[in-house]
Amino acid sequence: MNLNRELAEKIVIKTMHVLGKNINIMNSQGIIIGSGDSKRLNTFHEIAGEVIKTQEAIIIKEEEIEGYKGVKAGINLPIIFNEDIIGVVGITGKVDEVSGYGKLVKNMVELILQQEFLRHEIEIDNRAKENFYQQILNENIQNQDLLNDRLKLFNIKKDLNRIVFVISFDTFDAKLVTNTVNDLNNLVFIKKEDIFIIRGDKLVLIKTLNYQVNEIQSKKINELAKNLKLKIKKMISEAQIGVGTIVDNINDLHISYRDAVFALEVGNKLGSQENYNIFSIDNLGYNYILPFIENYHAENFLKNIFHQDDYAEYFKDTNLGEIIEALVENNLNISQTAESLYIHRNTLLYQLNKIKEQTGYDLKNVSELFTLLLAYHLYLFEQ
Repeated sequence: MNLNRELAEKIVIKTMHVLGKNINIMNSQGIIIGSGDSKRLNTFHEIAGEVIKTQEAIIIKEEEIEGYKGVKAGINLPIIFNEDIIGVVGITGKVDEVSGYGKLVKNMVELILQQEFLRHEIEIDNRAKENFYQQILNENIQNQDLLNDRLKLFNIKKDLNRIVFVISFDTFDAKLVTNTVNDLNNLVFIKKEDIFIIRGDKLVLIKTLNYQVNEIQSKKINELAKNLKLKIKKMISEAQIGVGTIVDNINDLHISYRDAVFALEVGNKLGSQENYNIFSIDNLGYNYILPFIENYHAENFLKNIFHQDDYAEYFKDTNLGEIIEALVENNLNISQTAESLYIHRNTLLYQLNKIKEQTGYDLKNVSELFTLLLAYHLYLFEQ
């Protein structure tokens, strides 16, 4: 492990806070790269060079400093990491005041280094694991032997029930989201096998499940999503969550991810506030097909339905979409539909007749109502 300026400054701040004395950190070339005295940064410390050569602590008294370059009175000790000297720590002050702190400071610095090394190793391992999951979601690992080797390397179980949550934000702040992931990992419902990864401007949670009964499963997944959204709102901002399908093999994880992306995309365009901005692929129904319809097919369908190119006016300038949705929600019951729209029953019947005249579709007919419902949802999705 090498001493860099950032790490050296961190050591100086932590050590000075405890000791109350000025601390200098020198690298393996004897250059001061961390100090409580900023004027001494980037200067050569001659005694540090001697400490590195002799591998022994050196004490410099006040009357001896004139004979050395860039040196003040104090004690200088080698910093040992994995049996190698990687630098020197110096405590500035009168010898009788600082010599008693020597071993304490040396041990403290080496402990900080060990902690930084472990943290760095964990970060490397986490990045490697995240990269593995990124490849899984992209379907980049086709060789099963390679996949099994990676699973063994990262101690990941292959045959677990998993589900993917894709989270989008009103405003994506990469730094804030990255810094918050550590806090999210400490939530009680996040287990060892679960992992958060960032993909573009979305946060993805790959969640393991230990329950299989369908009714319980659906309820628990919904509760998980609500709890996750609540925590994210407190830590980051308002969010929307797409929930994918459950898969029982890591090979199929990309399917759950794709479905979560579709659910989020469809839900954001067609969903209402009543679902807490949580959109499950299992609840999309016929809307599931919307992302699979090419734009030109959707546009041709809409043009053919309304027999003109400017079909948008039917939805922009009228309450056609609102009436369609209300009829579906009320199972074509005219009285209940009128009540939900806060209009008189006769007014609704007049509007339905007018819609039939303009479009040729009778919304009291189930088949024709569904045709216009699909047209309306395609229009919303294409916006």
